Amino acid sequence: MGSRNELTAATLDTLPITVAVLDDEGEILLTNRSWREFGSGTDDHVGADYIATTATADDEHARRAVTGIEAVLSGDRESFTMEYPCHSPDQKRWFMMRASPFHEDGDRLVSLVHLDITERKLAELAAEENARQVREEREALEHVLERVDGLVRNVTDAAVGAETREEIEREVCTCLAETDPYVLAWIGRADVTNQRLSPREWASQETVPLEDDELVIGTDETHPAVRAFADGEAQVVRDLDAFEDADRWWPTGASEHFHSVAALPLTYGDLMYGVLIVFADETDAFDERELLVLESLSETIATAMNALEVRRMLTTETVVSIEVAIEDPSLFVTALSETLDAAISYRGLTYDADGTPLLFLHADREIDSDSVEDSSLDGSDVTILSETEDGAVLEVAAEDGLVTALSEHGGVIRELTVTDTVADLSVELPDGRSARSAYDLLEDRYGRVELVSYHETEEPAQTRQDVTSRLESSLTDRQLMAVRKAYYANYFEWPRDVSGEELAESMDISRSTFHQHLRTAQRKLLDEVLE
Repeated sequence: MGSRNELTAATLDTLPITVAVLDDEGEILLTNRSWREFGSGTDDHVGADYIATTATADDEHARRAVTGIEAVLSGDRESFTMEYPCHSPDQKRWFMMRASPFHEDGDRLVSLVHLDITERKLAELAAEENARQVREEREALEHVLERVDGLVRNVTDAAVGAETREEIEREVCTCLAETDPYVLAWIGRADVTNQRLSPREWASQETVPLEDDELVIGTDETHPAVRAFADGEAQVVRDLDAFEDADRWWPTGASEHFHSVAALPLTYGDLMYGVLIVFADETDAFDERELLVLESLSETIATAMNALEVRRMLTTETVVSIEVAIEDPSLFVTALSETLDAAISYRGLTYDADGTPLLFLHADREIDSDSVEDSSLDGSDVTILSETEDGAVLEVAAEDGLVTALSEHGGVIRELTVTDTVADLSVELPDGRSARSAYDLLEDRYGRVELVSYHETEEPAQTRQDVTSRLESSLTDRQLMAVRKAYYANYFEWPRDVSGEELAESMDISRSTFHQHLRTAQRKLLDEVLE
């Protein structure tokens, strides 16, 4: 029997769990090596009253352990299991205790096993934390989706249902300002004449302050609205307190009302309708997800503005007049003026039989043929069409150039003069979109372009373009070319600056054919006017 007990004790010493055996009074009869090493490393605690010792610990886990072990010793429970923390100063640990009864020589004994479950417990806690984070993220996402769904619906309804651009701007700003965490929104338009960007409509919660002054395009580049307008991309100030130029753009104390700013361009295709500025009362409010929503809303707003503009174009007769000054030696008329040492002015435009644009220009001095040959630049063929008392009329065959490019945008040139390397251009366009597109074209092509004036005017029901189009449609290409050449070359003046034979030669037709085209064109024009 002694050898059996020794074998049992030796076996218990090999187990990586702490084990003790208690008698029916709770006294320790046996412990294994793991038990001893967990304690002082030498004391086996044999003979100690485990129940009494545990009961002295004033904590919930000790009381539960005593109650459970006593119930097993008394036979009221078959077994007892509990988990409890046992942290050291530098490590968090958890154990599971299990008390199981057994009999030896008629005596009721209890085995106590303490199993280290720290790894499992840490894994469970990590899983619970992950579950909590996922739950919070899901709740936050549901809140965001609910907010975004309402915001998108409200902004879309406001943009689509508006009757004017001003109404779109006003309603959109109101919708945004009423949506947390936004506290202020404004939509700015650019005045390209004086290069200013300023709020046109805005809305805010309570009295949130706006910018102190108008913004200057090209100068105030650190303001997010100006950067968004110039770059065509969303701009964000994530923390107003960390933004160096905050005091420059916003009144003192603005950070009490908002902490982050987002600016988004309102673009439809290559058209820029302005900039949307949104302010939030939180830092980092405009993360990638939030910007994606605002960018989508910006596209919706610009689309609605474009739709209103198209509808207005179809229901009203509006003409946009712009005047620009172009200073660029690569501009053909500027290069021609410098080569001929003459002031150049535009007379008109027509097309020859193969569709090549023919420009008619007037030089303010007498031009000889050698000078004309020197002025045939960039593949443009320049000829003297007629000579006048105050200069000469030039015919320029040009495949691509300023005049033809503007014509493709629906532009009608009213004046184009070049003096001292500066070209002054006045052009009429059918609508604001065409005007903006034409101005962008000029800026892209030439070095220095200054917008001098911009005017929108309502035309009567039958516009000048309507009459011109109807007259031109009644003429054949040859008839139109004949009458235009004759007019631009001062054929109808007296004395004439050019003969019918010279004009016929410029069209590569006979004199009689030219006069036949001219008489037919004159009759059709008189019929249209007099009838």
